[in-house]
Amino acid sequence: MAAMLAAFPVEALDLTKPADAYKAMLRMVGDLDGKPVFKDWNVTILAVQPGAKPLPILRMQGYNAGRLVTKPDGSYEWVTREVSYYQDLKTGEIIDAWTNPLTGKKVCVVHVANDPVSNKFPAPVKDMAAPLAVFQKTGEISSLRWDIPLAYPNVLQPADHPEESTGPTYLASEHFIYFANTADLESDSARSTPTHYAWFRTGPWLPWMKMGQAPGYLIYSGQGRKYSSFDELPAPVQAYTRKHHPSYVTAPDSYYQPNETSWSYYAKLKTAGKLPRDCN
Repeated sequence: MAAMLAAFPVEALDLTKPADAYKAMLRMVGDLDGKPVFKDWNVTILAVQPGAKPLPILRMQGYNAGRLVTKPDGSYEWVTREVSYYQDLKTGEIIDAWTNPLTGKKVCVVHVANDPVSNKFPAPVKDMAAPLAVFQKTGEISSLRWDIPLAYPNVLQPADHPEESTGPTYLASEHFIYFANTADLESDSARSTPTHYAWFRTGPWLPWMKMGQAPGYLIYSGQGRKYSSFDELPAPVQAYTRKHHPSYVTAPDSYYQPNETSWSYYAKLKTAGKLPRDCN
């Protein structure tokens, strides 16, 4: 049997070809069989004010629960929801109240619970000159980098939300570097590729920090990995999610819109009168 198998070489993906790079990218992001995957993050948040050294102010842990949905035209929908919990900088405890070291004021924390956070991956077109995903091969490890600049109207406008709005336009950027074994990426047999990643973000003050249009911004510095089961996530994250956001223990089954952001989620809570008030 071994001799027979050896006679048939294992097919390998060529990451310079658009179709193969597309397949490798999808397997890095999710699971081609449509099984849910969970990508977590462990983050330090730093505050940057003009003329001052960046100051670590919070920690954060969370995860995204996602599923790939195959479409008849060869494209995929990436359907996800995500939670993220702010933590005490020193202890790592998930907190409901926080004394802002930049203002000295105690505020109630509003954690992240965004559903959905979904997008579409169009299939490569025939004779495409360059792949949709450009991998960097460095021996045994390969990487894929995504830089995502963001600018759109702020759902929290200054005139209506003076304490929570950083301005009429939401400005931020997301930066991902995914890492995987080159052999795993090039193998054409696996349906999901084990992945670790680094995540960096720049963004405005969070609405619940009540800093308005004070000059400055936040830096998020973190890393994470992909899991095949909710039960593999950190125990404190599991416990908090089961108690407060039980629907997030798995990924959505289908694509729906509009996407939720931390800012639109905050605005919904405020409009419904559901923002936390008693956080002593």
